[in-house]
Amino acid sequence: MKNQVLHIMLPTDSTEFKIIELANWIGKVFVVPRVHLKDLKERKEINDPAIYFLFGENDDLGKQKLYIGETEIFFNRLTNHDLTKDFWNVAIIFTGGLDKAKVKYLEYLSNKEALAVGRFDLQNNTVPKENNLSEFDELSTKDYFEKIAYILSVFGYPVFESIEESLSDSTVYYLKAEGADAKAQLLNDGSLNVLKDSIARIRESKSFWGWSLNARKKFIEEEILVEVGDGLSYRFTQDTLFKSPSAAAATITGRPINGWTAWKDVKGLTLDENIRKL
Repeated sequence: MKNQVLHIMLPTDSTEFKIIELANWIGKVFVVPRVHLKDLKERKEINDPAIYFLFGENDDLGKQKLYIGETEIFFNRLTNHDLTKDFWNVAIIFTGGLDKAKVKYLEYLSNKEALAVGRFDLQNNTVPKENNLSEFDELSTKDYFEKIAYILSVFGYPVFESIEESLSDSTVYYLKAEGADAKAQLLNDGSLNVLKDSIARIRESKSFWGWSLNARKKFIEEEILVEVGDGLSYRFTQDTLFKSPSAAAATITGRPINGWTAWKDVKGLTLDENIRKL
């Protein structure tokens, strides 16, 4: 799917509302900020079957919130979500060449793959069951899914990309401080993956508050951070993705800190020197 030609149209004055088509593909994609839902109303496609993705931020953890759904009439479903779901701010809708059976299969496959990768915080209350398609339809629908995954990734939503696929390079960065000894890798989007068995300091400064403090509490509740025997440190029980190097560094050290200068490679060069230098 590399180097595919995307055709992008801006149908309104908003640069955020986009219509996307892929060369030699029957599908059509609408990227619609919640505040521009009304701009969909006059489109002839709004009564067609679709699979859609609702994206929103999560302030407690580094993962972005996501809801995956399918519908036979997508505008009606989205207006209903506008009334009933608070978290989302952008809808990405895939339609064209789909029927009821295919969108149900795409919903099943998308949920399955998103859960396996674990990059986003899924808001779906139930896991869709696999429905049966003919051998031909299953193959063509899986090809449609590959295009969904590609387009989402191009527009900054790597729902189906593993951490390994999204790393900027193989460099490991280190953060060492009193009671803290952590390792991490940078992703292409600027987020940071703190590696399992990294050590975080228990002690917190008086100025430590906000997102990182809430993240710590959440991680402790979920046993992502567990206290080690010395009573001075926590240990990460799994790889943990943070939305920025500074969010990771603050959570690990228990104080406000500039992650771009705190994280250093094996040669002692900071993230800032390696990534943002001119």
